[in-house]
Amino acid sequence: MAAHLPALRGAAEWRVPPAHRPLPELPRADQPPPALVELVAAATLAVVAWRVHEPPPLLAVAWIALFGVVLAHVDVAVRRLPDRLTFPAAGGALILFGLSAVVDGEYGRLTSAVACALALAAFYLVLVLISPNGMGLGDAKAALSVGLVAGWFGWGVAVAAAVAGFLLAGLYATALLLLRRAGRKDHLAHGPFLLLGALAAIAALV
Repeated sequence: MAAHLPALRGAAEWRVPPAHRPLPELPRADQPPPALVELVAAATLAVVAWRVHEPPPLLAVAWIALFGVVLAHVDVAVRRLPDRLTFPAAGGALILFGLSAVVDGEYGRLTSAVACALALAAFYLVLVLISPNGMGLGDAKAALSVGLVAGWFGWGVAVAAAVAGFLLAGLYATALLLLRRAGRKDHLAHGPFLLLGALAAIAALV
């Protein structure tokens, strides 16, 4: 009976949806250099503080930015954007943006942000349905946060964030192909570029 336990354990883990499985412990080779994540988080927060000055929106953008740094690292390492990170990122920011709307009476901005979040998530969901191998459900869930944070500053910023994400991903993929570091059929993590596109749009347009 004991000999069958590993097989049964593996079968049980296989039935757990990928987004809900525990994150595997990264091999030492896949772990970031010491303090890299902290430095990236500090630089990201510096950009956010530079462009966003009102306290409640600043907290909301910083909330998503910190989650985004972790999500980007996880996606690069294990090709996953887990629900335990994507949903709290969007949910927490929605609460903070909601508080800002109540304090300042800017319900129109909140409505616009929510609409952008749903629109961008729906767009990514269509991409997932069209090409499941090219895009994952995690990207569509992360798009909720990107659409929400960029949409708070207007539809133009949200569109720019989406375009910037694809542009950055395309440039990176092209560079890898030219350097022969990747092939045409290799799968690259899109989450970091989706999140970086939002940061670039906010930095350039807000």
